[in-house]
Amino acid sequence: MKSPILRLDTMKFTYISLLILVSPILFLSCKGKFNFSKQKAENEKIVVQYGEHFLTDRDLKLILPKDYTKEDSVNWVKTYIEEWVKKKAIVDKAEENIDELTLKEIENKIVEYRQDLLINAYNNYLIEKNIKDSVTDEELFQYYEKHKDSFPLVKEVVQFRAITVDKSEENQAERLFNSSKDEDFDEVMKMVLQAGNAYHDKDSIWYSPEYIAAQFPELNQNDQLSQLISRRKVKISDENTVTLIKILNLKPKGSTAPYEFVKPTIKNLLLNKRKLNLLSELQNQLYKEAINKNEIKINEN
Repeated sequence: MKSPILRLDTMKFTYISLLILVSPILFLSCKGKFNFSKQKAENEKIVVQYGEHFLTDRDLKLILPKDYTKEDSVNWVKTYIEEWVKKKAIVDKAEENIDELTLKEIENKIVEYRQDLLINAYNNYLIEKNIKDSVTDEELFQYYEKHKDSFPLVKEVVQFRAITVDKSEENQAERLFNSSKDEDFDEVMKMVLQAGNAYHDKDSIWYSPEYIAAQFPELNQNDQLSQLISRRKVKISDENTVTLIKILNLKPKGSTAPYEFVKPTIKNLLLNKRKLNLLSELQNQLYKEAINKNEIKINEN
């Protein structure tokens, strides 16, 4: 399928015929050159024109979805142009009838909004360039140790293991899995891997019970998730396999959240703090530079 850019080039004549159908006011004649407030690049071509407003081929390329067919693209452009003309017509009518003070107020808001957009975009650029990965694990842990009381758990979290074995190996697998010896767990994992069955051995990570239930939907039946939390182990059987799940550690609701569980939250907190500091420092630096270069002029009259 061709890209929207190629489609626009091949649809040149389609656009022209389409625009004539859209509205008779699109191509109003005008003496001399049009005085556009919008700037057009040299490599752009004007496709739609209404009064002092215009759309270029580049504008239309930007609004076209990439996965649309040629026919869909024509319909999309037609609809977009109709709405564009209606909006521009309302804007022109508003400018004719709204008083100058209101227009000035709107212009000031536009300037402020543009400034906010530019500041936000530049801030994101600085973040990407300077502080995206600037928080070390040591800083994260130090923050946690200092503020751990600020991270109470709103729900219980657990560390767990889970394996699935063939039904014929159920007894041996259950004995090894429930053992506290590392070598027994290694032995049962060999059975699981040789059979190509599923398992979960990320036992150093903390999870919510809802996460476990999402991985093992059978736990949502017959209150098995509650049984797992209270008894610390549960067995799920079907015709051919048996899944064994065991809770290794549990942190109750209201207790201090484990470091690894809140580590992403702490990182976001520190990054946001650095974002604010970075922007504030940059603003102060630019202000001082402007003063030193005598670039600030204040008319007191």
